Amino acid sequence: MKGLYIAVEGPTGVGKTTLASRLAAELGATVVYDPFDANPFLPQMLAADRSDGSALRVELTFVALRVAQLRYIAGLLAAGHTVVADWALIKQPIFAATTLGPDDVARITATVRVWVDSVVRPDVLVGMSGPTPVIRQRVRRRGRAMETVITGAHLDALSAAFDAAYAVWERPLIRLDVATFDTFHRPHLRELARQVRQLSLPSEMR
Repeated sequence: MKGLYIAVEGPTGVGKTTLASRLAAELGATVVYDPFDANPFLPQMLAADRSDGSALRVELTFVALRVAQLRYIAGLLAAGHTVVADWALIKQPIFAATTLGPDDVARITATVRVWVDSVVRPDVLVGMSGPTPVIRQRVRRRGRAMETVITGAHLDALSAAFDAAYAVWERPLIRLDVATFDTFHRPHLRELARQVRQLSLPSEMR
């Protein structure tokens, strides 16, 4: 019997990885993390002028890495495992827009569309959001060097882009506001797990 696939998404610093880890434990699921650190061109882009083409290489490599991971997730699901991932493919065009010009963003978006029908898609998407001051504080607290340049305006733009993506998402969606949802509060986590299980049922059984 095919397993359940849950993905957690949202802007930088919103708490995707922490929630995915804890939700997977609550559901008895396998957790899978975004292959962000596996991109060999990312350090080069961060150190260089993006006009040298490094940003496009980074984004195309992310597409390849994420498609490969979706193939891995498909194998887990086919074996009956439930999977919680801290990313979904909807993020690719959103984050590409923070490093690329409009023409290259269109190319990345078209590339994602080529793949989207041939890879697994989440049965349930947990869409995280929250006030920019709260998210920015979290970004500062974790102290990643590459995130020191993130501004409130950047987070505002990311949040708006994710809200737009959530609005057109055609599968079961659970919205979470980090201003009111506490990942470390067990009752909140249990209620989220209950909603995930409920939404994963066929519509006639809900």
